[in-house]
Amino acid sequence: MSKSNIAPNTLTLFVQCIKTVPDPRSKQGVSHPCSTLLALVLLGLLANVSTLAEIARWTKLHFNQLKKFLRFGKLKGTMKAPCDNTLARVLKKLSLSDLQNAFAEFVNAILIDPHLVAADDGKTAKQMKDAEGNPLLMLNIFAQDLKLHLASWNVQGDKTNEPGCLKQHLAELFAMYPCLKLLTGDAIYAQRPLLEALQQYHCDYLFQVKSNQPKILKKMKAVFADAPKQKPNDRRRDKKRGLWKSAVCG
Repeated sequence: MSKSNIAPNTLTLFVQCIKTVPDPRSKQGVSHPCSTLLALVLLGLLANVSTLAEIARWTKLHFNQLKKFLRFGKLKGTMKAPCDNTLARVLKKLSLSDLQNAFAEFVNAILIDPHLVAADDGKTAKQMKDAEGNPLLMLNIFAQDLKLHLASWNVQGDKTNEPGCLKQHLAELFAMYPCLKLLTGDAIYAQRPLLEALQQYHCDYLFQVKSNQPKILKKMKAVFADAPKQKPNDRRRDKKRGLWKSAVCG
């Protein structure tokens, strides 16, 4: 297995978190634990293996090392690796909400900085389609400093509905990440109902306002016309201490 920056105890913690994901299968005929299958998918993706068939082959290639810390089923008394069809059947039945909650538990356990900053943005998932064959439009939450995807929800194909989708899932988002202190987004999210809802969760927000909302832009220019101007702060990580510190740019 290729070297990784992930420590063994971190992998063990991840497996413990994904054990909380309910297994959608009946107990009869189950060979491999659901947590093992999910761990294999994660490790495969970390190894830049993007399809289930490739993950199954990758698992067989590194099976002697993987079976040291993951549980596998047996066939005729011999431990075996799962095939791609087994992975597909289990993933198809899993709940996105259950997966995101387990992942959030893992992220919160390894976070160094207790103040999380995230950005929201809608992206078209071209490799996934709905029942009518149309590409899925997903609202994504990214922790840019961590280079980490936190959560996703289906926008139901209407890009203008991104703010409404975010507002609908705010309770779920802050339940998963109570340390989320700042949320950013582009101009489409600068809408009163969403911003008022964010205030209920004591979350700061930074959204753009452009010429597509001329009335709001005009009022903001009038309000901030006499405001003192200063350079923005730059948050830099103290690598030795694992902390964030602020410094004036320039």
